[in-house]
Amino acid sequence: MSRVTLSRHACRGILLSGLVLLAAACGSGGSVSGSPASGGSPSPSAAAPSASGSATSASAASCSDVAALRGSLQELTSIRPSASTATELRSAVQNVQTNLATLVSAAGTLWSVQIQNLRSALTKLQSAVSTLATQRNASSVSGVVTALGGVSAAARQLLDAASPSCPSPSASSGSSAS
Repeated sequence: MSRVTLSRHACRGILLSGLVLLAAACGSGGSVSGSPASGGSPSPSAAAPSASGSATSASAASCSDVAALRGSLQELTSIRPSASTATELRSAVQNVQTNLATLVSAAGTLWSVQIQNLRSALTKLQSAVSTLATQRNASSVSGVVTALGGVSAAARQLLDAASPSCPSPSASSGSSAS
């Protein structure tokens, strides 16, 4: 690796790498240390609100919706934010919102705190992407990167809460990504 100068491209690359790693962590179903990152969750103890009886009901319908949401989140976080990706980001955000709405319909009040945190983060990202579409500059790209970090943190909280009922298929198949 050659000498790295911290430019906009380097910062974006570092943040993108973090988002990719976070997306991989979202898919792994592993445990998280419980810090509410920037998702704004007031209480980590709200991660499993009386899911004992409702976890079983979440299994069938909700698990396929969790998988669809996980996939759309991975697509979203794989987009490299730049001044020319506003349309692609907007489409990916809409896809995540559609999959989240489908999950809400199937899961009811299960994971409601985490779902609300993700909705809020998606709204912030949507606003940042709208700014990027009209103001194609480094500041608006940075705003999108920051908002993507918030979406990733909120998504991780939701997927971790859903993991006991709906584990990630990749957690059991042990894919080797080098």
